[in-house]
Amino acid sequence: MLGFISIFAASVAGFADIGIWAVAACAIALASTSYAEHHALYRRGQELGLTDTLRATVLRSFGNGLIASGAAYFCGWFLRLI
Repeated sequence: MLGFISIFAASVAGFADIGIWAVAACAIALASTSYAEHHALYRRGQELGLTDTLRATVLRSFGNGLIASGAAYFCGWFLRLI
């Protein structure tokens, strides 16, 4: 539910023509939500010495959040133009 709210907030920010910084804020919210849901797996991976893999996973999660937030922002901005 929190992920949906973050993506919806990005689309509303695009519709309201708020600055592009809202995309980064929503991407951080999405990555934080993902980490909060899977923190036990991250902790287990650190205990097993998989820090490089975990770091790459966190960066990919942030990248996915950035793509999702950017697409939602663009769709909101586009709806404003129509």
